[in-house]
Amino acid sequence: MKHTYVTYVVKGTFLKRYEKVSLVRFFALFLGAFLLMFLLLGSLYYFQESSRLTKELELTTQMNYIECMKLGMGGCESYQNAKPDLGSLHTDIAYTLGLVLLLFIPISLFLSFFALKPVRQASTMIDNFIANIVHDINTPIATIMLNAKSLMKRSQEAPKKLTRILSSAKQLTDMQHDLLALADEKTEINVETIELKALCEEIIEGFKLQYPTQIFELELKEQSVVVNAVDIHRVIQNLLSNAVKYNRDEKPIKLYNMHNKLVIKDQGKGMEHPEKVFEKNYREDYSIQGNGLGLASVLSMLERNKININVKSKINYGTTISLNFS
Repeated sequence: MKHTYVTYVVKGTFLKRYEKVSLVRFFALFLGAFLLMFLLLGSLYYFQESSRLTKELELTTQMNYIECMKLGMGGCESYQNAKPDLGSLHTDIAYTLGLVLLLFIPISLFLSFFALKPVRQASTMIDNFIANIVHDINTPIATIMLNAKSLMKRSQEAPKKLTRILSSAKQLTDMQHDLLALADEKTEINVETIELKALCEEIIEGFKLQYPTQIFELELKEQSVVVNAVDIHRVIQNLLSNAVKYNRDEKPIKLYNMHNKLVIKDQGKGMEHPEKVFEKNYREDYSIQGNGLGLASVLSMLERNKININVKSKINYGTTISLNFS
């Protein structure tokens, strides 16, 4: 059986993940271009200097050989076997290379940030657009949900249709949260002390109402974590939602904590590419309903809360996800 796992170690940063990737690529590109140019010029300089030194040595050797023969001295053949001393040339080139590296690294870094500037400006515009759109559609969604709930209380007709309306409205609300989480990758967040056991039990109660046939096994100890309350709620909710989607109905989903870790374990089909699950728009199984944003937003929220995540998956055996709060 194929057994794969991936660990994400996320840290606070003033750049978003894709901006960091772009910055590294720009830096590698500029530094590589500078080094390639230096190597080409350095090679040309080396061959010119070695050729010049060789010619000078040949001329000097020839003159010394002629002078030696005129004086009738012995061992004149040694002058003909003399070779140029290139040690000083090698030292000079190595010294110059070190100086060039010290010069090129800050220049490459400066040019990388300069090249990244329009990317960050475009990113800010997109984030603002997303925030405005999410804000604008919030009221219509809330109105739909409020009226649907009111109709369900007053009327016994078409309850299934009203349930579908509420379910669809809830999906839109979830997408709102995911979009905001993706757009709002801030390092400065409001944190507070959260009782992890109480929070997980509250979330599980909601899942039991939504998925009455799904079995949940909880082994939770009292544990306090300092995080953003909204973020950690969304993270656990998203991870549990994914576990329910891919789990086998008759198998329980386990939720337990130990050593500053919260573990969610399902017994579903497993994932073939766990390293891709946090990419935007990636879905392991397109036959299962979803928008591909949930786990991407999870990683964003984990990043700004400085929580590490470990994903282990085995085909036909299930997936285990661990959140490390240490």
